[in-house]
Amino acid sequence: MPDPAMTMRAGAGFAFAVAGIQLGEQTLLNAGVIVADAVSSAAVAGAIFNALLITRAPLQLFQSVQTSLLPHLAGLEATEGQDSFHKAIRITVLAIAGFAVMVAAGLLIVGPKVMEIVFGDDTTYGRVGLMVVALGMGFHLAAGTLNQAALARGRANAACALWLFCAVLFVAWVASPIISNVLLRAEVGYAASAALLCLLLWLLYRRDSAAP
Repeated sequence: MPDPAMTMRAGAGFAFAVAGIQLGEQTLLNAGVIVADAVSSAAVAGAIFNALLITRAPLQLFQSVQTSLLPHLAGLEATEGQDSFHKAIRITVLAIAGFAVMVAAGLLIVGPKVMEIVFGDDTTYGRVGLMVVALGMGFHLAAGTLNQAALARGRANAACALWLFCAVLFVAWVASPIISNVLLRAEVGYAASAALLCLLLWLLYRRDSAAP
């Protein structure tokens, strides 16, 4: 019979890691607004919030998928082996990629006009910036899928470290004056941080898949 104390420690460690992952995700979604308010103005912060709504809605919808994805993946690898596990990950990521490309293309064509209709003409939203946010949304969703794979394999602590690392980089980027346009800086920073996170989680996924 498992030691109850060890089971409780393992459960607490998992819960702590998941809380860290959620903190990292919320930082990617909200820190740009807070930092922009500090380094620029409330108007720019509001514009960043509006731009990131592009990614908030899909993430909210994907949360329901994530709820069932973790036990599904854990069951697949335990009962049907790695091939089924990899297939589930691959299909999910490909679906996300297709969705992100379609959203990015749509925003590149009509994004600024849609933003003007929805939020008014107080801020001019660039086509490229909106497209970049949509691609970042795709990387973010893909990272969420790879994150579930890491959790299913007992790699919660490693995944947590990667989320927090990318979140810190994002905050540092938005706070820096590298791009003078703060809205564009936040858009690029979000997409780049999500892409880096996706890459790092993919490398973790590949390393775990190659382990005997």
